[in-house]
Amino acid sequence: MTDHEPEDEGMNRAWVFLGGCLAGVAGVFAAAILSETGTTKTNDCEEEPLALPEGRPQEE
Repeated sequence: MTDHEPEDEGMNRAWVFLGGCLAGVAGVFAAAILSETGTTKTNDCEEEPLALPEGRPQEE
């Protein structure tokens, strides 16, 4: 804190920092919950391996 800042300015910065940390943690939990709900499987869908196209042999 510099001499020209009021004393409560440092406390305001602390609250902003703590609020940002709390929002970040909440965002991580929200992303985890949304990623779990997006990967649900349906009973109608059969799981077959995907057929990948065969590549050409590489010429050296």
